[in-house]
Amino acid sequence: MQLLKLSLRLEAIARLIPSVGSVADVGTDHGYIPVWLAQNGHEGALFATDINSEPLSHAKHTAVEYGLSDRIEFHLCNGLAALDGSDTVIIAGMGGENIADIILAAPWVKEKNCLLVLQPMSKSAYLRAWLFENGFEVLSEQLVQDGNIYEILTVRAGKDEPYSPSELLIGHARLISNSLLFEKRLRQLISKTKRTVEGLSSSGRAEDAERLTRAQEVLNSLQELKYGGAPTEK
Repeated sequence: MQLLKLSLRLEAIARLIPSVGSVADVGTDHGYIPVWLAQNGHEGALFATDINSEPLSHAKHTAVEYGLSDRIEFHLCNGLAALDGSDTVIIAGMGGENIADIILAAPWVKEKNCLLVLQPMSKSAYLRAWLFENGFEVLSEQLVQDGNIYEILTVRAGKDEPYSPSELLIGHARLISNSLLFEKRLRQLISKTKRTVEGLSSSGRAEDAERLTRAQEVLNSLQELKYGGAPTEK
């Protein structure tokens, strides 16, 4: 049987999954990660969920194509609504707000101290702030370039350290600053934030004053991280 080859982004996510224990892949799309895990000797139940029937149908087809239809359990549902437990939960390829909503709607994720592998496509600062405020600790941060640069977080229930304004955007410096892509990602964020500051500065609207103050604070924090060196501890 031919082995499934994952994209760099999906392979980076899959390699963070423990080799033993149940795994739920939320928003599974084509079901590539569960199939890859099954092919690579994963021991434990594999669940694939999706809110839409068409991608779930694609996932089932992938499992059939690789002879693994009896190895993966498929659920048409919103997030984790059809499950009441899993050792590891993957939520990838969604916005940070959507990821937070899925976790919030499944209290057992926190109660059972599941390992969360999260890959936000947007609003990662929102997601980090939400995790901090809701009693989750980010254990690792990873950057992967697969066309764009993607962020992958591993998370469990716990007390995390506070974030600086820049770290909400890029992750705790102690976790991410050794990444080969850290400097490139930092330059991207500085450039984007500069454009935001320039736009708000020239708008002349009173209602933008508070947003400008926040954006300037973030820019200062990013530049401090770039030119002042990444702190090793708080």
